[in-house]
Amino acid sequence: MSSPAATRLLDALGEAVVSQGLARTTVADVARIAGTSKRTFYEHFATKHEAFLALYAARSGDLLAAISEVVTDPSAPIGEQIRGGVEAYLGFLADSPELARAHMVESHALGELGLRARRQLMDLHAAYLRELIDRSRTHHPDLRALTETESIGLVAGLTELTLRTVMDDEPLDGAAHVNEAVDFITALVTPRS
Repeated sequence: MSSPAATRLLDALGEAVVSQGLARTTVADVARIAGTSKRTFYEHFATKHEAFLALYAARSGDLLAAISEVVTDPSAPIGEQIRGGVEAYLGFLADSPELARAHMVESHALGELGLRARRQLMDLHAAYLRELIDRSRTHHPDLRALTETESIGLVAGLTELTLRTVMDDEPLDGAAHVNEAVDFITALVTPRS
């Protein structure tokens, strides 16, 4: 997002999508909620779908930043790093569970465009996860380096667990969900007996 107007528009789009879904949200709705005009919307985005994917990407970047604020010391015990990262991930999503759900569900409604965007973001998250693990491996050489496929599978698994939690109307940052996610990651990155 390059301008305050674009940020307002994306925030407004998120609000509209949460309340009525992407299909029923119009550019006029977004402009009204943002307190701007349709013309201003079109100065920043060609379509509401483009804006939705921009919001999806921006929130994805914010999510990685939230994890980076917590997982700062690669020499810390790996269990602490994993739990801190999971709590930051789920806490970020729990701040707006309806919007988290909308991104997971509505991206599929965009067909190939949404699936390509989802794939890009999953690849980005998987690369970030590999980077975190590789940094920690300098202090914890017993950690398994994840392959690209394993890291994508881990991100996809976490996404699916999160989607199921949201669809079951359970708290994203609830203890059970946090513990399941921590156990899932730990099982993949710690040495096998």
